[in-house]
Amino acid sequence: MERGRPVILDTNFLLIPYQFKINIVVEIERLLERAHYFVISSRTVAELEHISKTRNKDGRAATLALKTIEANKKNIEIIQSTQEVDDWIYENAEKMHAVVCTNDAQLRRRLKGQKIISLKGKTRLGTI
Repeated sequence: MERGRPVILDTNFLLIPYQFKINIVVEIERLLERAHYFVISSRTVAELEHISKTRNKDGRAATLALKTIEANKKNIEIIQSTQEVDDWIYENAEKMHAVVCTNDAQLRRRLKGQKIISLKGKTRLGTI
């Protein structure tokens, strides 16, 4: 059975559920309408673990993101990496023919030509 198209999740994208009350898994399902699986860098997990130790909104958002990863672990591949997350995403997006989920404007510019999903109007996700 084919796993479908990889969907790379950026750290900032994983904070959306807490910050904007949007279920990113359901929204991605709605936008892609085809088989897919999620991919994240081990550095993304490390960033979230670091952020989750803070006692503020970002810390709570990161804690929820880690719980989301755990709840969906059957559909998430964590790839070991020592690269900075944005560089890893840039290098792997084209190589994997992946959809990239990010809100980082600078990274979106670097990924010109790739399919990107990002936050639209603070109420939903959309493609670029």
